[in-house]
Amino acid sequence: MGERLKGKVVLVTGGTRGIGKAIVEAVASEGAKVIINFRSSISEAEEMVRKLRDAGIDAISVRADVSKESEVERMFEIIRENYGILHGIVNNAGHGSGRIWNKRFTDLAWSDFEEVLSVDLKGTFLVSKFGVGLMRDGGSIVNVASISAKMGDIMGIPYLVAKAGVISLTKSMALWLAPKIRVNALVLGSIETGWINWLSDDEVKRIINYIPMGRLGRPEEVARAVVFLLSDESSFITGHAIVIDGGECMACD
Repeated sequence: MGERLKGKVVLVTGGTRGIGKAIVEAVASEGAKVIINFRSSISEAEEMVRKLRDAGIDAISVRADVSKESEVERMFEIIRENYGILHGIVNNAGHGSGRIWNKRFTDLAWSDFEEVLSVDLKGTFLVSKFGVGLMRDGGSIVNVASISAKMGDIMGIPYLVAKAGVISLTKSMALWLAPKIRVNALVLGSIETGWINWLSDDEVKRIINYIPMGRLGRPEEVARAVVFLLSDESSFITGHAIVIDGGECMACD
Protein backbone atom coordinates (compact mmCIF):
# COMPACT_ATOMS: atom_id res chain seq x y z
CA MET A 1 0.00 0.00 0.00
CA GLY A 2 1.27 3.44 -0.94
CA GLU A 3 0.41 6.82 0.56
CA ARG A 4 0.50 9.21 -2.37
CA LEU A 5 -3.25 9.83 -2.02
CA LYS A 6 -3.56 9.25 1.71
CA GLY A 7 -6.52 11.11 3.20
CA LYS A 8 -7.89 12.19 -0.18
CA VAL A 9 -11.46 11.49 -1.26
CA VAL A 10 -11.70 10.51 -4.94
CA LEU A 11 -14.70 9.92 -7.21
CA VAL A 12 -14.28 7.62 -10.21
CA THR A 13 -17.16 7.57 -12.70
CA GLY A 14 -17.76 4.37 -14.62
CA GLY A 15 -15.64 2.68 -12.00
CA THR A 16 -16.70 -0.97 -12.15
CA ARG A 17 -15.10 -2.26 -15.34
CA GLY A 18 -12.04 -1.96 -17.54
CA ILE A 19 -10.06 1.22 -17.09
CA GLY A 20 -12.42 2.52 -14.41
CA LYS A 21 -11.95 -0.56 -12.26
CA ALA A 22 -8.16 -0.34 -12.62
CA ILE A 23 -8.29 3.33 -11.59
CA VAL A 24 -10.36 2.53 -8.49
CA GLU A 25 -7.91 -0.17 -7.46
CA ALA A 26 -4.91 2.08 -8.07
CA VAL A 27 -6.17 5.11 -6.13
CA ALA A 28 -7.35 2.88 -3.28
CA SER A 29 -3.92 1.25 -3.10
CA GLU A 30 -2.42 4.72 -2.61
CA GLY A 31 -4.57 5.48 0.42
CA ALA A 32 -7.55 7.30 -1.08
CA LYS A 33 -11.12 6.99 0.08
CA VAL A 34 -13.00 5.96 -3.06
CA ILE A 35 -16.46 6.66 -4.43
CA ILE A 36 -17.29 4.24 -7.24
CA ASN A 37 -19.91 5.59 -9.62
CA PHE A 38 -21.87 3.17 -11.79
CA ARG A 39 -25.01 3.27 -13.92
CA SER A 40 -26.21 -0.34 -14.19
CA SER A 41 -23.54 -2.77 -12.94
CA ILE A 42 -24.75 -2.90 -9.34
CA SER A 43 -23.43 -6.38 -8.55
CA GLU A 44 -19.91 -5.45 -9.73
CA ALA A 45 -20.02 -2.22 -7.72
CA GLU A 46 -21.14 -3.99 -4.55
CA GLU A 47 -18.44 -6.65 -4.95
CA MET A 48 -15.74 -4.02 -5.45
CA VAL A 49 -16.83 -2.13 -2.34
CA ARG A 50 -16.86 -5.33 -0.31
CA LYS A 51 -13.31 -6.26 -1.39
CA LEU A 52 -11.99 -2.76 -0.72
CA ARG A 53 -13.57 -2.62 2.73
CA ASP A 54 -12.21 -6.08 3.55
CA ALA A 55 -8.78 -4.64 2.75
CA GLY A 56 -9.37 -1.77 5.17
CA ILE A 57 -10.15 0.83 2.50
CA ASP A 58 -12.96 3.37 2.90
CA ALA A 59 -15.20 2.94 -0.16
CA ILE A 60 -18.81 3.42 -1.25
CA SER A 61 -20.64 3.01 -4.54
CA VAL A 62 -23.20 5.46 -5.91
CA ARG A 63 -25.56 4.75 -8.75
CA ALA A 64 -26.05 7.62 -11.20
CA ASP A 65 -26.39 8.12 -14.93
CA VAL A 66 -23.88 10.92 -15.54
CA SER A 67 -25.88 12.15 -18.53
CA LYS A 68 -28.82 13.07 -16.26
CA GLU A 69 -28.41 16.25 -14.22
CA SER A 70 -30.80 15.25 -11.46
CA GLU A 71 -28.96 11.97 -10.87
CA VAL A 72 -25.57 13.67 -10.84
CA GLU A 73 -26.82 16.26 -8.36
CA ARG A 74 -28.16 13.50 -6.13
CA MET A 75 -24.85 11.64 -6.34
CA PHE A 76 -23.03 14.63 -4.91
CA GLU A 77 -25.58 14.96 -2.15
CA ILE A 78 -24.68 11.38 -1.14
CA ILE A 79 -20.97 12.17 -1.34
CA ARG A 80 -21.52 15.28 0.81
CA GLU A 81 -23.46 13.24 3.37
CA ASN A 82 -20.74 10.58 3.56
CA TYR A 83 -17.54 12.63 3.28
CA GLY A 84 -18.36 16.33 3.17
CA ILE A 85 -15.41 16.99 0.87
CA LEU A 86 -13.82 15.85 -2.38
CA HIS A 87 -10.20 16.04 -3.54
CA GLY A 88 -10.25 14.24 -6.86
CA ILE A 89 -12.60 13.48 -9.74
CA VAL A 90 -11.87 11.03 -12.55
CA ASN A 91 -14.35 11.48 -15.40
CA ASN A 92 -13.96 8.01 -16.85
CA ALA A 93 -17.58 7.09 -17.67
CA GLY A 94 -18.05 6.63 -21.38
CA HIS A 95 -20.70 5.39 -23.76
CA GLY A 96 -19.98 1.95 -25.20
CA SER A 97 -21.68 0.69 -28.34
CA GLY A 98 -20.22 -1.44 -31.11
CA ARG A 99 -23.35 -0.64 -33.11
CA ILE A 100 -22.44 3.05 -33.27
CA TRP A 101 -18.67 2.49 -33.42
CA ASN A 102 -18.90 0.44 -36.62
CA LYS A 103 -21.28 2.72 -38.52
CA ARG A 104 -20.07 4.31 -41.74
CA PHE A 105 -20.23 8.11 -41.87
CA THR A 106 -23.17 8.11 -44.30
CA ASP A 107 -25.09 5.67 -42.08
CA LEU A 108 -24.80 7.78 -38.94
CA ALA A 109 -27.80 9.65 -37.56
CA TRP A 110 -27.56 12.73 -35.36
CA SER A 111 -29.18 10.65 -32.62
CA ASP A 112 -26.01 8.53 -32.58
CA PHE A 113 -23.99 11.63 -31.79
CA GLU A 114 -26.45 12.71 -29.09
CA GLU A 115 -26.30 9.26 -27.49
CA VAL A 116 -22.51 9.37 -27.17
CA LEU A 117 -22.15 13.09 -26.41
CA SER A 118 -24.65 12.84 -23.57
CA VAL A 119 -22.34 10.54 -21.62
CA ASP A 120 -18.80 11.38 -22.73
CA LEU A 121 -19.07 15.16 -22.94
CA LYS A 122 -22.23 16.19 -21.09
CA GLY A 123 -21.43 13.71 -18.32
CA THR A 124 -17.92 15.10 -17.91
CA PHE A 125 -19.35 18.62 -17.69
CA LEU A 126 -22.11 17.77 -15.21
CA VAL A 127 -19.90 15.76 -12.86
CA SER A 128 -17.26 18.48 -12.87
CA LYS A 129 -19.80 21.30 -12.42
CA PHE A 130 -21.39 19.76 -9.34
CA GLY A 131 -18.17 18.25 -8.03
CA VAL A 132 -16.12 21.43 -7.72
CA GLY A 133 -18.47 22.67 -5.02
CA LEU A 134 -17.09 19.95 -2.73
CA MET A 135 -13.44 20.63 -3.60
CA ARG A 136 -13.08 23.47 -1.10
CA ASP A 137 -9.50 22.49 -0.24
CA GLY A 138 -8.56 22.31 -3.91
CA GLY A 139 -7.83 19.17 -5.86
CA SER A 140 -7.45 17.60 -9.25
CA ILE A 141 -9.84 16.59 -12.02
CA VAL A 142 -8.78 14.03 -14.61
CA ASN A 143 -10.84 13.68 -17.78
CA VAL A 144 -10.52 10.80 -20.23
CA ALA A 145 -10.14 11.45 -23.95
CA SER A 146 -8.78 9.58 -26.97
CA ILE A 147 -6.09 10.03 -29.61
CA SER A 148 -8.80 9.67 -32.26
CA ALA A 149 -9.99 13.12 -31.18
CA LYS A 150 -6.66 14.53 -32.34
CA MET A 151 -5.94 12.42 -35.43
CA GLY A 152 -9.40 11.48 -36.74
CA ASP A 153 -10.68 8.04 -37.68
CA ILE A 154 -13.05 6.44 -40.15
CA MET A 155 -14.77 4.53 -37.34
CA GLY A 156 -16.27 5.65 -34.04
CA ILE A 157 -16.89 9.16 -35.34
CA PRO A 158 -19.35 10.22 -32.58
CA TYR A 159 -16.81 9.08 -29.99
CA LEU A 160 -13.94 11.09 -31.41
CA VAL A 161 -16.17 14.17 -31.68
CA ALA A 162 -17.18 13.77 -28.02
CA LYS A 163 -13.59 13.28 -26.90
CA ALA A 164 -12.45 16.34 -28.86
CA GLY A 165 -15.02 18.24 -26.83
CA VAL A 166 -13.61 16.77 -23.63
CA ILE A 167 -10.13 18.05 -24.51
CA SER A 168 -11.45 21.57 -25.17
CA LEU A 169 -13.54 21.47 -22.01
CA THR A 170 -10.47 20.39 -20.03
CA LYS A 171 -8.51 23.45 -21.11
CA SER A 172 -11.37 25.84 -20.33
CA MET A 173 -11.96 24.25 -16.94
CA ALA A 174 -8.26 24.50 -16.13
CA LEU A 175 -8.37 28.25 -16.77
CA TRP A 176 -11.56 28.79 -14.80
CA LEU A 177 -10.62 26.69 -11.78
CA ALA A 178 -6.94 27.60 -11.37
CA PRO A 179 -5.07 27.92 -9.12
CA LYS A 180 -7.12 25.96 -6.61
CA ILE A 181 -8.18 23.03 -8.80
CA ARG A 182 -6.05 21.45 -11.51
CA VAL A 183 -7.69 19.90 -14.59
CA ASN A 184 -6.00 17.60 -17.09
CA ALA A 185 -7.03 15.03 -19.67
CA LEU A 186 -5.53 11.67 -20.48
CA VAL A 187 -5.60 11.07 -24.23
CA LEU A 188 -5.66 7.33 -24.62
CA GLY A 189 -4.50 5.19 -27.48
CA SER A 190 -5.57 1.60 -27.98
CA ILE A 191 -6.09 0.18 -24.50
CA GLU A 192 -7.15 -3.45 -24.11
CA THR A 193 -10.72 -3.19 -22.83
CA GLY A 194 -14.18 -4.25 -24.02
CA TRP A 195 -14.12 -2.25 -27.25
CA ILE A 196 -11.64 -4.78 -28.68
CA ASN A 197 -14.57 -7.20 -28.93
CA TRP A 198 -16.16 -4.90 -31.53
CA LEU A 199 -13.26 -5.58 -33.92
CA SER A 200 -12.14 -8.53 -35.99
CA ASP A 201 -8.80 -10.22 -35.29
CA ASP A 202 -7.40 -8.65 -38.46
CA GLU A 203 -8.44 -5.18 -37.31
CA VAL A 204 -6.78 -5.69 -33.94
CA LYS A 205 -3.57 -6.84 -35.65
CA ARG A 206 -3.70 -3.79 -37.91
CA ILE A 207 -3.94 -1.48 -34.89
CA ILE A 208 -1.05 -3.20 -33.10
CA ASN A 209 1.11 -2.83 -36.23
CA TYR A 210 0.78 0.96 -35.85
CA ILE A 211 1.94 0.93 -32.23
CA PRO A 212 5.73 1.20 -31.83
CA MET A 213 5.53 -0.60 -28.48
CA GLY A 214 4.11 -3.58 -30.36
CA ARG A 215 1.09 -4.20 -28.13
CA LEU A 216 -2.12 -2.74 -26.77
CA GLY A 217 -2.01 -0.66 -23.61
CA ARG A 218 -3.16 -2.08 -20.29
CA PRO A 219 -5.77 -0.46 -17.99
CA GLU A 220 -3.31 -0.42 -15.09
CA GLU A 221 -0.91 1.71 -17.15
CA VAL A 222 -3.64 4.33 -17.48
CA ALA A 223 -4.44 4.02 -13.78
CA ARG A 224 -0.86 4.79 -12.77
CA ALA A 225 -1.01 8.04 -14.75
CA VAL A 226 -4.28 8.93 -13.02
CA VAL A 227 -2.67 8.45 -9.61
CA PHE A 228 0.15 10.80 -10.65
CA LEU A 229 -2.28 13.50 -11.81
CA LEU A 230 -4.38 13.22 -8.64
CA SER A 231 -1.33 13.38 -6.39
CA ASP A 232 0.75 16.35 -5.28
CA GLU A 233 3.53 15.05 -7.52
CA SER A 234 1.78 16.80 -10.43
CA SER A 235 1.13 20.03 -8.53
CA PHE A 236 2.36 22.28 -11.40
CA ILE A 237 0.53 20.47 -14.22
CA THR A 238 -2.84 21.75 -15.41
CA GLY A 239 -4.66 22.30 -18.69
CA HIS A 240 -2.84 19.54 -20.53
CA ALA A 241 -3.92 16.62 -22.68
CA ILE A 242 -1.39 13.92 -21.85
CA VAL A 243 -1.08 11.14 -24.41
CA ILE A 244 -0.79 7.49 -23.34
CA ASP A 245 -0.60 5.42 -26.49
CA GLY A 246 2.66 3.47 -26.81
CA GLY A 247 3.73 5.84 -29.58
CA GLU A 248 0.68 5.18 -31.75
CA CYS A 249 0.20 8.87 -32.46
CA MET A 250 3.49 10.66 -31.92
CA ALA A 251 2.27 13.76 -33.74
CA CYS A 252 -0.54 14.08 -31.16
CA ASP A 253 1.80 15.18 -28.34
